[in-house]
Amino acid sequence: MVDITLGLDKNNKIWNLLEDEENKLMKAGHIGTHIDVYKKSNIPLEYFKTKGVLINCTNYCIDSEVGMEVLKNKEITEGSFVIFKTSIQVNYSYGSDIYMNQHPELSWELINYLLDKNVNFIGIDCAGIRIGKEHIKADIKAEENSTYVIENLDLSKLNGTIEDEFDVYTMWIENPFSTGLSTRVLVDIL
Repeated sequence: MVDITLGLDKNNKIWNLLEDEENKLMKAGHIGTHIDVYKKSNIPLEYFKTKGVLINCTNYCIDSEVGMEVLKNKEITEGSFVIFKTSIQVNYSYGSDIYMNQHPELSWELINYLLDKNVNFIGIDCAGIRIGKEHIKADIKAEENSTYVIENLDLSKLNGTIEDEFDVYTMWIENPFSTGLSTRVLVDIL
């Protein structure tokens, strides 16, 4: 079992983002590994255990768009957890400007394909599947299709060439006040 939750100790400077926040509870839900739920939907409990698919995107630069080409020779099935590994955390620390605002992003064509496949989760090791104003738009579109985006995974412990089947266990805490749910994600390679 491998924990791919981004570990943040209490001394991490990212917590400084909460200092001036009026609603610390809402903002804290978006720190570290979390699920975005801007529409406040309830994630089905059946999503706890899913089949995982790891997509290696480590050859993409910052500010680049990841397209359909990454799915070559990959089978995406309904109910799966599709994980995109960019390895941005190798060169840019969590919370840095580049990490938050210039990371690789998924193309709309790729996002729509995953939504059409009815995947349960789209996970990524950076701040979102889209950048800027399209970040929240992509999260909401996914949520409206019963697919949830999980951001800030720590994929450093996963071999970028995992081809074997693996299960993903996703645990979240429902919070009616926050649009981000703190999440723990574990991978079990079969």
